[in-house]
Amino acid sequence: MESAKNAMMTGMKFSIEPLKEPLGFIKLLQFILSIFAFATTVSLDERISFHAVCRNETYNITTATESIQVAYPYDLHNEYFMWPLCTKSPTGPGQMRLLEGAKSSAEFYVFVGVFVFLYCLAALALYLLFDELYRSNSNIVTADFIISVVLTLFWLIGSSAWAQGLVNLKYYTDFNKCGQFDMMGTDCKAPNQCVQTKFPNFASLNVSVIFGFLNMMVWAGNLWFLYKETPWFKVRSKPPQEPSTDPQRI
Repeated sequence: MESAKNAMMTGMKFSIEPLKEPLGFIKLLQFILSIFAFATTVSLDERISFHAVCRNETYNITTATESIQVAYPYDLHNEYFMWPLCTKSPTGPGQMRLLEGAKSSAEFYVFVGVFVFLYCLAALALYLLFDELYRSNSNIVTADFIISVVLTLFWLIGSSAWAQGLVNLKYYTDFNKCGQFDMMGTDCKAPNQCVQTKFPNFASLNVSVIFGFLNMMVWAGNLWFLYKETPWFKVRSKPPQEPSTDPQRI
């Protein structure tokens, strides 16, 4: 009895009717798309491998194989392998680090996806449990519209940054293109030879970028339906009042 009384006092009433309207249906779609966006971004766990063939002065051949992990948050600058591979350094072996990764753009993109996921969850709870309160309170409707505008911009910025970050990630994990072998000096120069034997598969990250821009388009399209609920639209859509024809005022 007490819980029912509290529910009546707060105006809580569960209804799936909002899901049949664009406002609720699109929010559910945004909820699902946000999961795909950040899930595909953090799912990659690949390795880079390269093989060094070393020939000494008497042309005795030795080999060395190194493998480096590529995984979220893609901070490749902190990944390293022991170097030199073919010669001995007087100071002992050192660490050869990769040139660059995509840590900041990947983390920002995932932050946007997770925040949108939580916001959609809260908005769906509001639509389904407090639909009457939502529609009758202009402050809540206006806040929902403004937050959605900001999140649309976040999707645009985050997706663009992550797309460029992925381009950088592909470039710096290809040792032949980025010049990583050139930085290794005599280890990879004749008569020695270095060959990259394993390249990461970035298919899931390509999909994550697609989901990012898809999220941005869905959020941008939903702004119209949110705007129609705001008092700004309702004031503009009111028909003009006809002048009074009361004979006493003539």
